[in-house]
Amino acid sequence: MGRILRTRSGLAAVVLLVAAAGAGAGWHFLFSGRGVPESKELGRFVRAKPPVPVVFTARTEPTNLEAPAPQADGFHYPGTIPWAAREGRLRLLNTDGSVYELTWGRPLPDGGTLIDVMSPSVSLDGTRVLFAGRRAAPDAGRWRIYEVGVDGRGLKALTGGPDDPGCVAAPPLRYAGDGTRMPDADRRRLDYDDVDPTDLGPSGFAFASSRLPDLGRDHARRATQIWKWAPGAAAPAPLTANRNNDRWPVLAGGDRVLFSQWSRNREAVTADFSDVRPVSAGGSFATVPPDHWMASWAMPNGAQVGFAVKCTEPVWRPRPLFNGRVAFMTDTPDRSGRVRIAQADWGYLRAAPSSLAPGADVPSLFGGALLFGPDRDSEGHELTAGSPAPVPGGAVVFSACRVGSPSGDFGLYVVSDDWAGGAPAPQLLFDDPAFADGEPVAVYARGHTAVFREEPVATGGALALARPHSGPAGYLENLAVLAAIRSPIPRRYAPTDRPGDPRYNPVIPPPTGVTAVAFYAARRDRFDDPERPRVVGEWEKRVVAPVSPGGQLRAWVPSDPLAPLVLAGLDATGNVARWTGATKDAAGRTPTYVAYAGDHYSGVRANGYHYCNGCHTGHTFDLADVRERQK
Repeated sequence: MGRILRTRSGLAAVVLLVAAAGAGAGWHFLFSGRGVPESKELGRFVRAKPPVPVVFTARTEPTNLEAPAPQADGFHYPGTIPWAAREGRLRLLNTDGSVYELTWGRPLPDGGTLIDVMSPSVSLDGTRVLFAGRRAAPDAGRWRIYEVGVDGRGLKALTGGPDDPGCVAAPPLRYAGDGTRMPDADRRRLDYDDVDPTDLGPSGFAFASSRLPDLGRDHARRATQIWKWAPGAAAPAPLTANRNNDRWPVLAGGDRVLFSQWSRNREAVTADFSDVRPVSAGGSFATVPPDHWMASWAMPNGAQVGFAVKCTEPVWRPRPLFNGRVAFMTDTPDRSGRVRIAQADWGYLRAAPSSLAPGADVPSLFGGALLFGPDRDSEGHELTAGSPAPVPGGAVVFSACRVGSPSGDFGLYVVSDDWAGGAPAPQLLFDDPAFADGEPVAVYARGHTAVFREEPVATGGALALARPHSGPAGYLENLAVLAAIRSPIPRRYAPTDRPGDPRYNPVIPPPTGVTAVAFYAARRDRFDDPERPRVVGEWEKRVVAPVSPGGQLRAWVPSDPLAPLVLAGLDATGNVARWTGATKDAAGRTPTYVAYAGDHYSGVRANGYHYCNGCHTGHTFDLADVRERQK
């Protein structure tokens, strides 16, 4: 282990070695009384003992590396099951080198068994593993959330039980083997997938789910959003509103639920700036619809969302590190289908296609690191690597396989998180040649709580509607529409700079002339028409709310989970506002910014309070210390 921990900082190496020694002794004692026997036949695949126990999946195919849901393949039951492998097992590698099967062949309380598992995470107190699982036949094999103790006891389902209401609306039509149409009520109860769980402690747990039925616009991939199931609640509630895929949530420092968002809105600002509409409707446009993955965050109470890492590279499965940065999985420059691991500073911003003219770049006005992890093993073989996760003491555990090896030949590796001068070679921990070993998560108690109070809702307001509305509404407040949002990345300041004042240290120059905010509804697809299997969701302007001369917005807006919103700032003429910055981009052009938040869809909770920042390219940034903490 010491061979790969000779980082550029001797102190870092010592800290990690001490953590390994201390944690190893404690965890060996904890696991001395287990609910499952040691799988001694797996001992020959252990290459090194980890500093803390590691939970991971062993699957016949590495589908956990795939971010978007697959294209749907028709309307016959049970439909397309995303990210499925023929077989998947949940395992634990202990600090003494012992290995345990936590799910394979284990009976559930109702007698069923699991044939596949994915996306494990460890509870905040370090005692339970939350994961997605699929049941064996005769069950349809859709994903549900399960948990099991790290000692192998207490295997049970957390979602999909008899009291789970399932989908919010009727999901895609399904026809049984005899050709009869399945009733809407049955489909709502059965036809959804819950994946990627994360513990929120006393606030419950969060996960990604397709309970808001939608196939997105211009494709047929089942949409997923981030959901939270609070203790005692009869049903989960969505924290996000994507019409594409939100994946891999995790509770980070600063009480933020960090997740990966497929930013794929299919609407853009028209060439004359008079409107926002879907590009599939035809015409000329002043902006381009985005199509990239970024790291975002959401408050566990659903009051606010924001961005964490926006770069030209995709950001998949973001995880906070002990060094304060965000680690994630991304692709290689050649777009060959290989993946690699990287880490970036919180607030790293290099892409904002929805609010820039086609081909324009965000000027690099500030620093911030984007560092890439090891791409070769200790013997110099090129690697494809993914699913990084923090390890106490300053390390990263991840899965990887040698380039050219069979796709299932993934093993578990560990490496220091100090990549400033190039990442050191990793050390192989475990490699079962019969399975793709992946999604490793270190087992330790985390220093997070996620206890949130609901913000009070203002009363006495009136809906600023573009058309009549009689349904529920939510309250939105924005006190910084015209304000500059400070640069999130630390940099060297000249004596005249005022780093604590956003007026003097903006990430993007503030907008000018925004007098109102328009709210567009991007209605989800419907699947309840007996004649049409898919009724494509409509696009319509619903609300135009005034902005005060001081740049403040307070408005009640319609709340409908089946009609997420997209926001645009309007000028005095009613057109989408735009302004020009003073700093040139990498191509020497002076960018023109557009007051259009078209890189995400927004959800508004009925009678809930919501807050957002700004009305420009650097919007929704929020200072937060996301450094991983060990309790």
